Amino acid sequence: MFLKKFKFLNEQVLEIIKEAEVSASIKVASEICGLLVDNGYFIELIKVKNKTKKGGGFSFYYNEIRLLQSALQIMNHEIIGTFHSHPLYIAKPSESDIHNSNDDSYMLIIDVLDKEIGFWYIKNSHATKINYEIISA
Repeated sequence: MFLKKFKFLNEQVLEIIKEAEVSASIKVASEICGLLVDNGYFIELIKVKNKTKKGGGFSFYYNEIRLLQSALQIMNHEIIGTFHSHPLYIAKPSESDIHNSNDDSYMLIIDVLDKEIGFWYIKNSHATKINYEIISA
């Protein structure tokens, strides 16, 4: 089904898990979020500000995303989806996550409690788990 082999840098994954833990410990159920960017070699995790002030959710600042889109387009990199943390839930998209995602996109979710990630493809309001590889720089 998915011919592309998805790779994530170990250093980025470990860093984003740590940031998710810190965020959740500072404010109960506070989520971090960002963009998944395909640079042609691996999927980059680009953290952005979470517009949602209450715990248990995330949203983006429109202007921040537009600026990133412009810069990434110049570099010929492609935004393929989003990532966010689940401070109190498993690394699986909730119904709300699926409903609010772009169709035909990818989602990486960080399970803060178990320090795990889940990688998903969202299409037609359905999430399919995707295999990935963790690589070192």
